[in-house]
Amino acid sequence: MAKSLHLLIPGLLETARFDSPAPPIPVATLPALRWLLARADPHPAPATTDELLLSLFKLTIPADADLPVAALTRLADGGAWDAGWWLRADPVHLRPDLRGVFLADARTLAIEPVEAQALAAAFNQTFAEDGLRLDALHPDRWYLRLEDNPGIHTYPLLEAVGRDITSRLPHGPNLRRWHPLLTEAQMLFHNHPVNRAREERNQPLINGLWLWGGGVCPTGAQSPAAGLYGDDPLLRGLARLANAVVTPVPEHAGDWLDSAKNESDSLVVLETMRRDAVDGDFAAWTDHLAELDYAWFRFCRRWLQTGTLTALHLYPGNGQVYSLTGAARWRFWRRFNAG
Repeated sequence: MAKSLHLLIPGLLETARFDSPAPPIPVATLPALRWLLARADPHPAPATTDELLLSLFKLTIPADADLPVAALTRLADGGAWDAGWWLRADPVHLRPDLRGVFLADARTLAIEPVEAQALAAAFNQTFAEDGLRLDALHPDRWYLRLEDNPGIHTYPLLEAVGRDITSRLPHGPNLRRWHPLLTEAQMLFHNHPVNRAREERNQPLINGLWLWGGGVCPTGAQSPAAGLYGDDPLLRGLARLANAVVTPVPEHAGDWLDSAKNESDSLVVLETMRRDAVDGDFAAWTDHLAELDYAWFRFCRRWLQTGTLTALHLYPGNGQVYSLTGAARWRFWRRFNAG
């Protein structure tokens, strides 16, 4: 069966967070990706991966609101649908120095479930009178339940990783409530036995919470494709909301084609490169480009040429979608400008 493939790869064409000026995309060493990008028709798409996923699932969010990532990823982590207002309150390590306060996320912390539960219990005991409840459903993803809109706007966690957080703290009409609360939570965690034990083991402290992704759980999600593939918790939460099934991400395109033989269209989310630019790791980014060119893009090029794929929609997370059909093989005169 001929198929349409939506291939979402956050960070694929992202170079802005590398050394300035941003290095060009090395398409000369990526024959299949160069072929695809040169022959594609680019169209505007939501600028961030989270916005794009919500859009693909037919959900609209007001322009002046945070995306309700917390309520959706909570579904992926086993939480029941809830009408309350949820914020992600992710555990982080905050490191002050002369240049500011820098944030490391849970990837560097190796948090054990028992540690997460102990810190959440201490938080809930301390802030019960404030009407706050912290659920550590996943060691790396914690959730703060509120009765109503907290009156703040936030920055996604990945925008803060490795950066001075001073200009990225919650802002809005109620910030005077939340900044002292976050400071109190930092003091509570810093003195907790969990962190004293981590300090003895020379592990970084879990000494802060990063609030982001607030909102109530939306309704009316519709699956964008017959087959959904990926490990991203937002994808899995959206799929649960839409009563759809998500299959673990295939290792390469051939595996996907075998799994999708009865599907007319598929959405595959590959997170291979999502963290490379955030970490400023240009070597890892170029290595992952080469891996994807071999494991995915060369198959897509061949399948477009042979008619196995009727259409490919490539979302690199840069505010564009690059769309191709089988007619792309005749566009041999076109070239992609790597910037």
